[in-house]
Amino acid sequence: MDVTRQRVALVDNDPLTLNLLVQRLPHWVPGTEISWYSDSGNAAIHDFRELKSAPDVLLLDMSLKEHENGVNVCRSIRRENGTTWIFGMASYRLDHYAQDLAEAGAQGIIPKSEKKMLAMALIAARNKKTYNPLGTNAIVFDTPEEAHERLLAEQPHMPPRLSPQEQQIFDLLSRGFDYAAIAQKLGVTQSSVRTQTHRAVKKLGANTLAHALVLWVMQDEHDD
Repeated sequence: MDVTRQRVALVDNDPLTLNLLVQRLPHWVPGTEISWYSDSGNAAIHDFRELKSAPDVLLLDMSLKEHENGVNVCRSIRRENGTTWIFGMASYRLDHYAQDLAEAGAQGIIPKSEKKMLAMALIAARNKKTYNPLGTNAIVFDTPEEAHERLLAEQPHMPPRLSPQEQQIFDLLSRGFDYAAIAQKLGVTQSSVRTQTHRAVKKLGANTLAHALVLWVMQDEHDD
């Protein structure tokens, strides 16, 4: 019997929980593949911006490090990603997080201690369904596409954000450096420079590199 492959990413600052989920999720839900895992919400945001292929599902702990907030991490990722299914995980008081998490663009919330519910959430995502174990219609979780469009509409004037390295590349391009010189200066390959340049062009909504550079310079001057 064919089993649908599902790529899952994990973010949890508890190393015991993280290691358990990495080892056991593929056994609990056949077809599950762990794409990557992290104990940092900020690292997860960076990975979503830099990776060419986003995971199918993100399991995101609500109680991260002191300076991080699971709801804010969800919102940051959802503003830039409209395909990955995001489920919040909490050790207690699901109702404490659920409404804020739904507004931040997640597709459900799960108690970390319940492996059956973790499995049910992953299966729901495969079937393109949200997951709400609270049994209330007062809290509505949108699909990734719906949540992404809603968050973009809430901040229509929010300028696209380039990663730090994309900004470095555009700064050097605007100063006349070519790909080879930029690669040497940043200590990366020319292929990496081209890939990040093309990604930045798309982020800025430009049709050509020249157009993107104009938009980026104008945006930079506006920010100043």
